[in-house]
Amino acid sequence: MGAGVETCGARESVATGPESHATFLQYVGSGGDPMMSRGMATSGNPVEPALITIPTSDAAFREHVHTMSPVATPVELEARLRRVFPRVVVRERTISGAPGWYVYRDGTWSSSLTGDWYDDPRLPRVVVSGDGWVREASATARGLLGIEDDDASTHYFTDFVVPGTLDDAVNLFRIIGSGKVLDATILARPTTGDIVALDIHARLVDDSIVAVFRLADDVPASRETEIVGRPSNVRFVPATDVAFRSYAQRAIDRMPEATPDGLAIRLHRLYPHATVEQVADGWVLRRDHDATDADGLGWWHEADLPRVRYDAEALILEANGAAESFFGQQMVGHYWQEFVTPGSTDQVGIMLDILAEVGAAESRFRMPRGDGHLLDFDSYTEAHGDEFVTVFRRADGP
Repeated sequence: MGAGVETCGARESVATGPESHATFLQYVGSGGDPMMSRGMATSGNPVEPALITIPTSDAAFREHVHTMSPVATPVELEARLRRVFPRVVVRERTISGAPGWYVYRDGTWSSSLTGDWYDDPRLPRVVVSGDGWVREASATARGLLGIEDDDASTHYFTDFVVPGTLDDAVNLFRIIGSGKVLDATILARPTTGDIVALDIHARLVDDSIVAVFRLADDVPASRETEIVGRPSNVRFVPATDVAFRSYAQRAIDRMPEATPDGLAIRLHRLYPHATVEQVADGWVLRRDHDATDADGLGWWHEADLPRVRYDAEALILEANGAAESFFGQQMVGHYWQEFVTPGSTDQVGIMLDILAEVGAAESRFRMPRGDGHLLDFDSYTEAHGDEFVTVFRRADGP
């Protein structure tokens, strides 16, 4: 969910007929519904305008409008909303002495009784976990959003926001996650960098948000916008961990609006102790709370350490006795994905790609042992053609 500001006044045919007047009076005629009004001032003070959202059935859109920071004029509110909802029009009306701002989600009056276009199984469909990670994406959704076929679950939902709209996107995600359904036209940014308008139907199903969408062909595509927030300088600690550096840099490159908190969320899938600190000249990324640039130089040369050999699919081909004792389970014939922390299985492939690219890397990870206890360990991996050999030792601390 994202946005780019479009020129105001794209749709001028705003309804002002009896039905719209009745809608307004329904909310303010008897003091106003607190969910639909910014608040009526007490006697003797100026009356603040009520905010009336059309269509009235879109509870998610209504809550988003009412949770935004107050703005001074309808023009300012319209400009803010159009960063996400490109059709929005805001009009000021005074009916029976009560001021109100009509916020038309689709640029004009629209009935609450619209067809269920989103029931077509051929439409793009995405399932996102309650904490924001893409769980599933249909082939058409992957094509539209620029997601590689085997890469969907490595994306966070804010990977597709338009720069400058991160806060709005996070707020909408929270609202939908609370159980409200969103039916609207929004702006999004696929990984290609283009800005597209999408008709979207998003709702909470069990513990996931399911979104069905289609291209909004009556809203012109916008040109690519500038990336927001990426630091000019990034320092990685420890500097020797090229795997951590490569993983973090990939995450930064995917973020259209980068923030330290957003990066930390992405890093924690594989590096649960990682921190991101904003300093005067950029960001400092620490793999662990106490990481230093002098961590663990050459420790992997020690004799009798746990050692595992595996292929490019993460199938374990050989493990010495020290390794199976270290992890508390038989390993040969199993895949690393079977052992890693739930929720991070898709990160195994990404890390193998990084290791194949850099050739050798020392890093620190966390994984459950066979008895379920979490184990923090240092690893040193070398790539040998299509195979990898990793040496392990227990980490001294987080």
